[in-house]
Amino acid sequence: MSMTALSLFRDGATLPPLFAVVYDDPMIAAWTAERIRNLLFPSAEEAQMNVENRIGSEMSPGEIQALLKERPLFGGRRLIWIEQGDRIPGLEDKKSLASFVPSLPASRSVMVVFSIGDRKEEAFSPAMPVFRLGLPKQPQAREKELREWIRLLGTRKNLAIREEALEILSREFEDRFGHLSSFLDRLPGTDSGAPLGVDKKTLEEMGVSDPFKSVFEIFQSWERKDKRAFEQWERLVEKGQTPLGLMALWHRQWRLYAMARIMSRSPGGESLLSSRAKVPPFSARQALAFAPKLSAQTIRNGYALLRETDLLLKSGTEPSIAMDRFFVGMWALSPSKGPGASIVRTGR
Repeated sequence: MSMTALSLFRDGATLPPLFAVVYDDPMIAAWTAERIRNLLFPSAEEAQMNVENRIGSEMSPGEIQALLKERPLFGGRRLIWIEQGDRIPGLEDKKSLASFVPSLPASRSVMVVFSIGDRKEEAFSPAMPVFRLGLPKQPQAREKELREWIRLLGTRKNLAIREEALEILSREFEDRFGHLSSFLDRLPGTDSGAPLGVDKKTLEEMGVSDPFKSVFEIFQSWERKDKRAFEQWERLVEKGQTPLGLMALWHRQWRLYAMARIMSRSPGGESLLSSRAKVPPFSARQALAFAPKLSAQTIRNGYALLRETDLLLKSGTEPSIAMDRFFVGMWALSPSKGPGASIVRTGR
């Protein structure tokens, strides 16, 4: 089982003499490679002289044993980085690795890193530590680690990113670390040299607000049959959201309701829904709490209204008329008590 590469960035982190890394995200891979070099070598010049890159398919197990017996020519340590480390002839399965690794000579001056594919993780993990250079698949773990990587990126840029800002940045940029890095570079520094605090207000001044907030508020208000849903709807339109874009948001949410209605009684429903619908855990949790209030007929009526509105928009109907009709129809489908609770007529 692999470990997160975040563990290599913690205070007091040390490197095992032999370990593997599983490539996933290119930015995380680049940061981790730099971190490994910094842990081993006091300067970039020493790292340049003592880091050797090899190709696994062009090596043999005997060469690895010989490398571990050699002494570094410059400085006190040497790093051997083996790309395609899972393609070394004779070391391609769990059994061969399990017998080979214990036979290697102990070395405090030479470290070997095997760069492997995720399909070989199971073969390597019993024989040596394996670090994952990317985000985990499990939604809750992924969301947590994503925020930690964003925090780390901020620290590298002398930024102290507050929790509320971490949440907004994780939703706005997700795992697009290159775009996030460029955005953070635009933030003004501090004259004192102390880390710049980044909070919700800082992001809003830079033109970034929570991308889920307005949409989330619409659906929350719709679920409660709160008239503020109309105001939030208008606010999205004023911000430049197109009719088709609004329809896409509603279709995505309606699909989430339909899935949540089915999974509401399933064990581990939140994690399963978050993974399959590709939404944050809190969105899955909200949908699971509300979806049982929707009948199968309501779900069908909602899909019918979505289809009809899509056809109206694409057939030349005035967008404002089509969207007003759609929103009033959806308002009638809300199961909460209030005015307009009759079943919408879909024209069929």
